[in-house]
Amino acid sequence: MLPENLVFMFSGQGSQYYGMARELYRAHPVFARTMRSLDTVFGDAGLPGVLNEIYREDRTAAHPFDTLAYTHPAILMVELALVETLRAEGVRPDHVLGASLGEFAAAAAAGVLDVEELARSLAEQVRLVDRHCPPGGMIAVLDDIRTYRARGEDGPLDQRLTGGLELAAVNFDRHFVLTGEPDEVARFEARLRADGRLCQRLPVTYAFHSRLMDVAAEPYRRALAGLRVRPPDVPFVSCAAGTALDDVRVDHFWRMVREPIDFRRAVGHLENQGRASLYLDLGPSATMANFATRNFAPGSRSASLALVDPFAREGQSLERLREVARRPRRPAAGKPAHRGERERMKAIIFPGQGSQSRGMGAALFPRFPELVAGADEVLGYSVAELCREDPDRRLDSTEFTQPALYTVCALSHLDRAGGGWHGAHFFAGHSLGEYTALFAAGAFDFLTGLRLVRERGRLMGKIRDGGMAAVIGLDDEKVRTVLTENGLTDVDIANHNSPGQLILSGPRERVHGARDAFLRAGARNFLPLKVSGAFHSRAMEPVRGEFEAFLAATAFAPPAVPVIANVTGRPHTPEGLRHALAEQLVRPVRWEQSVRHLLAQGVTDFEETGPGTVLTRLVDRIRRSPAPRPATTTARATRPTRTGTGRAEPGHRPADAAPDARSLGSEAFRTAYGTRYAYACGSMYRGIASEDLVIRAARAGLLAFFGSGGLERARIASAIDRITAALGPGAPFGVNLVHNPTLPAVEDDTVGLLLSRGIRTVEASAFMKVTRALVHYRLSGLSKGPDGEVRITHRLIAKVSRPEVAESFLSPPPQRLVGLLEQEGLVTAEQAALASQVPMADDLCVEADSGGHTDRGNLLVLLPAMQRLRDRITGGFGYPDRVRVGAAGGIGTPEAAAAAFLLGADFVLTGSINQCTVEADMSDLAKDMLQQIDVQDTDYAPAGDMFELGAQVQVLKRGVFFPARARKLHELYRRHGSLEEIDPETRALMEQRYFRRPLADVWRETREFFAERDPAELEKAERNPKHRMALVFRWYFGHSQRAAMAGSADSRVDFQVHCGPALGAFNQWVKGTGLEDWRARHVDEIGVLLMEATARHLSDAHAAEARR
Repeated sequence: MLPENLVFMFSGQGSQYYGMARELYRAHPVFARTMRSLDTVFGDAGLPGVLNEIYREDRTAAHPFDTLAYTHPAILMVELALVETLRAEGVRPDHVLGASLGEFAAAAAAGVLDVEELARSLAEQVRLVDRHCPPGGMIAVLDDIRTYRARGEDGPLDQRLTGGLELAAVNFDRHFVLTGEPDEVARFEARLRADGRLCQRLPVTYAFHSRLMDVAAEPYRRALAGLRVRPPDVPFVSCAAGTALDDVRVDHFWRMVREPIDFRRAVGHLENQGRASLYLDLGPSATMANFATRNFAPGSRSASLALVDPFAREGQSLERLREVARRPRRPAAGKPAHRGERERMKAIIFPGQGSQSRGMGAALFPRFPELVAGADEVLGYSVAELCREDPDRRLDSTEFTQPALYTVCALSHLDRAGGGWHGAHFFAGHSLGEYTALFAAGAFDFLTGLRLVRERGRLMGKIRDGGMAAVIGLDDEKVRTVLTENGLTDVDIANHNSPGQLILSGPRERVHGARDAFLRAGARNFLPLKVSGAFHSRAMEPVRGEFEAFLAATAFAPPAVPVIANVTGRPHTPEGLRHALAEQLVRPVRWEQSVRHLLAQGVTDFEETGPGTVLTRLVDRIRRSPAPRPATTTARATRPTRTGTGRAEPGHRPADAAPDARSLGSEAFRTAYGTRYAYACGSMYRGIASEDLVIRAARAGLLAFFGSGGLERARIASAIDRITAALGPGAPFGVNLVHNPTLPAVEDDTVGLLLSRGIRTVEASAFMKVTRALVHYRLSGLSKGPDGEVRITHRLIAKVSRPEVAESFLSPPPQRLVGLLEQEGLVTAEQAALASQVPMADDLCVEADSGGHTDRGNLLVLLPAMQRLRDRITGGFGYPDRVRVGAAGGIGTPEAAAAAFLLGADFVLTGSINQCTVEADMSDLAKDMLQQIDVQDTDYAPAGDMFELGAQVQVLKRGVFFPARARKLHELYRRHGSLEEIDPETRALMEQRYFRRPLADVWRETREFFAERDPAELEKAERNPKHRMALVFRWYFGHSQRAAMAGSADSRVDFQVHCGPALGAFNQWVKGTGLEDWRARHVDEIGVLLMEATARHLSDAHAAEARR
């Protein structure tokens, strides 16, 4: 029975335990990302450190987890993270149902509350309960509740039987919860156990849903008064009300805390609708699923399922998540599908060579006589006879296979569609099947497609003595290793079919002779294929040009439905279609990547059209398997100290050899950028990383980046011209490109300038996703060398601190942006075609808790995680070069740099320490202040360039008020809809102390600025008072930076100086030496000094280890 109604259920207090949902946190990127995001939200609301508490290594599920400030947000974080994980899989509820605290999660899932409001309300509840409410307890009783009532089934509790405890919840007829004072709970528990009745104390320390909560009623209601609630997007079933609420009022969130909950009644409300429901338990302990089942009447068609279960075996949560994502649903008979029902998305897929068999299509040919007659005329023989009878045994020869299989698949598609709409959201085909997919999408008519595949088959048939074989049980990296180690350099990987199934292609004898090598390497099987050529390999290169000419003479229409290209695993673009089809002859079919892309787009149903079910089985295998990860990771990532065995990675000195400064890190990094050291001087905003800084560092063999962020185009151009004139060609320098979500045109304009000036290296900072400008820069430097390999002349170092952002830079450029740039003529067709063969970035620079934009990451956690992410993501793409991973944030002493290199960093990048040097374009006054700081003298503040998004920067704290004032402005922005809503007293304070002028004058200046530079932004502000407020507040951030750079003494307390604790550590390291005064600090000298001292530190540590 297919479910007609999907119910998300959310549990409350008592369901928590240490380590809950750990499996999903480790294995599912969406769940983990959402948990981290929610941890920040709750931390900002006043409940910090929840995530670390949940996953403490010194705690197990058996330890008590009952501190309210942790447990309240922890339960909601797990439940809301599961909501987002399901949404990412395309699963959305028809109803939400919350119990007690779980109603907060249900409200967020239904759109009644946004998450930030929820977090603030919950933090206030925790604060008030901790402050006002006496200790309490709760106990679950497994017994018939009717025996504890004074008057019948619905009467009040008999206090003589319950010892003064109050009813907190009824979950089903034989499971209820009582609440009250701790002593009363203890006495009642002892009496139950003495009577042999089952009961369980809940891990809570307050008596929720009892009179003991009343002392917090008034202050909590006052706190709730400002809460904004919205009508639910999906039916919101409340256990406090026992029914669905169309209009949720603020006071409801007090009733949730105070009044008893009736889960039994809430489920009864849903069951009375007569629909087959699937009750999905999103709580951490699986109790709701059990309770729901106990409330089903005999004959009910409903079922329940828990995603997280503390007693389940390893892997079950992921399996159940996939099960729910795959589970089909149907609308209830006679009722329209509810607005919350998730959309089914279909991809129609077409097989390629290998699926043909004699007799195929026999029932189809009589149904399409005109098309069959046209096919016979084009081919010069009877396609029906070939397919049905194959009298001359030609069906396995590619020049005949291709037109025959195309015809049968195309007619099968027309037959299934029945002259109507096919219902597909995407089309895809394997090898030859791609042509059927293009026909189905309307790129050409049936006979045009037939002419194409006839010519394709003819040309491919000209290349003889080729062979192909399937390797089963090895991944891409292992297959490439076997080919290399056995000298099989003339054999290519032709198909990436599914995890553990790859197809080889090359000279027949060489391919078939590789069997023993692969079986020795651990392959489960090696199967030669019955084909007549070495398809999808370099062997087809001699006929590619001729086929390109044939394609050029063929008319194509833009596909009406996206069609996935074999060579990229992404949708075709109209402009690149011919090129991609020609490339398909000589490049591998990326079927696994294609299917994973479709799954990521929300495809739920794959419909194979044509003979056989080969593709269906491949899709099932891909769905069951996680994305491929490499078979091994580098020893550096997992064993940063001496291993005693194994080989060192090329370019890295083995850990048991004493290093010198020039051997630290990656040799490939030093070669790529032409540096003496695996060291970089990071950019600093508004040209603080100045021309003088870049020139001096580059002359010393250090990579350095000019800080272009916040500067006008002319200023950037002048800086580039000066640097290039001073250094000459090939010097190790680059220019910074800062993400500008507010004014994306600034990114495009800056990239245009960098391209016009021939800048070969860019440092990408603060990007939350890959943008059009980044792809333009990256692709403009791609070309194909004489050996057929991709040449990359535009290098990109991406600063990242979040895995989901790193993943986008480890992947090829997004096909949508590639197609757009090609369509606009900004990149060539060749560059667009090469895009899928390179990652967006050559290097990732993992930013820990750095100065400026920061996610407050820990390098010890981030760097190994990013290295493993790099290995997993890039393993399936076959890039020509390995993406390097470096470290930044907190690098200010030899010990810190040594730790980074021992963790396997390919390079280190410094920032804050360079700001306090002679060459940095920062005022002397600010440098005097920076020279005095220690490690504790920095703080976090909202970022001016991402003010509305709530991003943070780390800044100087000692001697300034900027961090506190910036936070106050952001708090005002979040609480108010316009400047006019701010009370007069606060406005006056801001004008006198922050802005030192009337806000009307600030707005006038701001208007003039945007009228000249971005009128659209000004128009938006005129329409939206909140946006106008944001622009006014952002003025203060710009003013504070300008004041610091200019050294305006009268604005000293407002200085905004981006800085991390690394500078404080550096100050302590050089204290008492000639470098204590910043006037003696030069960027090149401190860089070389730091690297040499790091090498000595590692050498001393090595010697000390050897003496043990």
